[in-house]
Amino acid sequence: MAQQSGSVAWIKVQLAENHIANTLMTERESFNERRRQNFLSETLYKETARNQQELIRGEQKNLLLADSDQETASVHHFLYLEAFWAWMLDYTSGLPLDELAPRLSGIVNLFEEWNETDQLWMKAVRKKYPEDGPYEYRAAPDFNTLADYEDTLQLLSIAILLRDENSVLRIIDVLRSHRGLDALFECLISAYKDMEETEGTCVLGKPFDILSELFYADSPKQSKILLERYLKKWYPAMKYHPRWYDGHLKINKKGYAPYYGYWAFEAAAAVYLLDLDDSRIEHLVYPKDLVAYGKMLRAQNRYTSESR
Repeated sequence: MAQQSGSVAWIKVQLAENHIANTLMTERESFNERRRQNFLSETLYKETARNQQELIRGEQKNLLLADSDQETASVHHFLYLEAFWAWMLDYTSGLPLDELAPRLSGIVNLFEEWNETDQLWMKAVRKKYPEDGPYEYRAAPDFNTLADYEDTLQLLSIAILLRDENSVLRIIDVLRSHRGLDALFECLISAYKDMEETEGTCVLGKPFDILSELFYADSPKQSKILLERYLKKWYPAMKYHPRWYDGHLKINKKGYAPYYGYWAFEAAAAVYLLDLDDSRIEHLVYPKDLVAYGKMLRAQNRYTSESR
């Protein structure tokens, strides 16, 4: 039977603090004034956040009852994603970035715990079926799967934009088995690690190839064209994300929905890393204030966390 981890306890603290923070924000200004996407009404936000809390509490109980390595890994995957999507929902609701930034490291803890429990499961599988060969480390996120690929790039990109260097390096370490496989991933981490040679393409192809090309643009005009093209194609490309695509249209009778915000965080991270001028970029899925926040921290030589 699995024991409750420190990170699971961290989720409980974050849920409580988050409720207080949003109550205070509601008192200071109207929800509609501070939200970052208009799909999110105050009622939808509150009901979706409440549902997430219930889901997390239920899965915490399941963690205590898990009786196999596979079940334990599955629960940790769920807890990581729900905590991450709760962060995204709060970002979409308009919560200040100074309040959101410190929470990311706890989500990265959950990401690492998912990976660690997934490795235990893979080792158990190899032990049970030795004819399939010995265990070899392979990070839990599968870059051949849209959901895993996009979720992971979003997490990495937010850490980059928040200048949470310790979290960036921790994520890269988890993904060490994926080095040299994906052009966009290599481009995004090039400021932290030497790039490994790839075939110049992304595992999932378009539209991600478009964004990787941005790193090799030879003029501001070409950069703007590539960025706008990526932003235009990003949401249609998310059609097969199993959790949140068109989530704002799936409000159930209880008032919640699998909508946390539609954000191409990886595009924002590319703009930040390349120090591009985004003054003329306006797009629903482009988190412009997050880019400005990262650039402000860089100008002030500030970090959310520094490498250890």
